[in-house]
Amino acid sequence: MPSGSDNTDRCEIFCSDQEKVDRVRKHLDGLDVMVDIFKALGDNTRFKIVFALWHEELCVCDLALSVDMAVAAVSYHLRYLRSLRLVKYEKRGKMVFYSLDDEHIEQLVRLALEHSREEKQQRRR
Repeated sequence: MPSGSDNTDRCEIFCSDQEKVDRVRKHLDGLDVMVDIFKALGDNTRFKIVFALWHEELCVCDLALSVDMAVAAVSYHLRYLRSLRLVKYEKRGKMVFYSLDDEHIEQLVRLALEHSREEKQQRRR
């Protein structure tokens, strides 16, 4: 967030539209699940795991090596991500393979990637 002491980024006077405020407040109730999803993705390690799985289904061992972490640590994060239905797993013999839970999570990652690429291009100008 840009720093600075100028006030050009806010209204010079306080004036509100109560109808708009009331409409928006109705939509703000019940955001807990969405907040939890963004909290989970806001963690660097968990986002790396999700991003790796966005590219390819991986067994826990390969995922641990990919993100340079111990299997136990990756498993801990995977349990948390599973609790939010961000990832799913399939046991195949002695191996456990993880993938993203559904297309909504894939879209979140794709949109974040597109946004970050646009941001980089704008900074270069």
